[in-house]
Amino acid sequence: MEAFVTPVNLVIAALTIGLGIAKAAAVRQQRDWALRLTASVLVLAGLIFLLATPLVYRAVGNAVSSPNICALLVPVSTLLCVGHAHILSQLWQEDRRSPEVMRRTAARWAPLYAGAITVMTALYVHAPLGPAAPLKFAAVYSHVPEVVALHFVYWAALITTVVVTVRECSRLSVPGRPGFRRALGWFAVALGMDLVNVGLTATALLGSKAGPEQLAGAAESAWVSTIAGCIAANIALASMVLRSRRAERQDRRTLQNLHDLVVGRDPAVEQDPHIVLAPRWSLWTRFDTSLELNSLMAETHDGCGRLSPWWSPLPAAAVARLAGAPGQQELDEGLPAGWNPAAAQEAAILLHAAQARDAGQPALPVGTQLVKLPGADVEPHADREHLVQVARHLDHPVVVEAAELARQVLAASTS
Repeated sequence: MEAFVTPVNLVIAALTIGLGIAKAAAVRQQRDWALRLTASVLVLAGLIFLLATPLVYRAVGNAVSSPNICALLVPVSTLLCVGHAHILSQLWQEDRRSPEVMRRTAARWAPLYAGAITVMTALYVHAPLGPAAPLKFAAVYSHVPEVVALHFVYWAALITTVVVTVRECSRLSVPGRPGFRRALGWFAVALGMDLVNVGLTATALLGSKAGPEQLAGAAESAWVSTIAGCIAANIALASMVLRSRRAERQDRRTLQNLHDLVVGRDPAVEQDPHIVLAPRWSLWTRFDTSLELNSLMAETHDGCGRLSPWWSPLPAAAVARLAGAPGQQELDEGLPAGWNPAAAQEAAILLHAAQARDAGQPALPVGTQLVKLPGADVEPHADREHLVQVARHLDHPVVVEAAELARQVLAASTS
């Protein structure tokens, strides 16, 4: 078994830790807690496989003069990894990612993790252990009461957190991302394989009392379920990453029209075409779609602000009036993602403002300017979706007609 596990563990550890480090590097560009936790989950998972490799298991034990120290470090790292996954499942739910809710969740679960790890450490230190027993620790030392107690404490904490996290994943619903459910299914399978490991290890721990060597193979086989779980977890994370990148590319293409409207034809761009960010290129940013999307959003917001001298309430009022007019249902058929009143009004305001700017019209009198856009109060986590909705509404007949009506009204008032 060791001949099989050693290369497999080392390969998985290298790939997983490497991917985790890449995610951690991405945190420098994108301050997102979900990304940070994904990086920590990957690094911890790779550390688990590295410490469980028989060669490393013995080397670490010899280095610290505690031959089986990895038998403690592996379950502790597993609890921390599952705990991070538990928090990650909370961040995937919009109604549970607020700082207040996250603090309450941490306060409720931190004692379980901290208590379990503390008790496990105390039991390990007190246990009379002998030579290293990588992959067979539960079977070889099943006669030691502290080892039995250590495993029961670990299993109780692990089963509790896995069941809760799988239940959270089963309740998740992310509108507009149907493939996310499939990725969550793989994620649940990965967590479920930890329970398979518990079952096999328990068989080795309790069954070996009848014969220490008879069920030692069950303890070794338990690690195969962990390997399967890691593969499922990586499939889940890879699926989420690929789907996220695909969604980011699609949103970037949609936002480009809005960006070009508010930024591309601004006379100031002729002198300085990069309103917010100077052009940067690196091997990392070449493939970082989220960074490119964030830059596009930042420039779009800045361009919208530069149009503020021409913000008029007339286009928004025209949208509200036209949207309630008879026969409007025929016009709405061309809307790609459904009618969004706030997005439609903001699109009309920006379209009218951009047309006025490009025509060289003077800014509106201060008293007639709109103070803020309809989407100014959107929550930060919904900002991207709101901008995408605004971009989708730019070509809608109601928005185009509302901007034209506003132009006619203003032209008549100044003539």
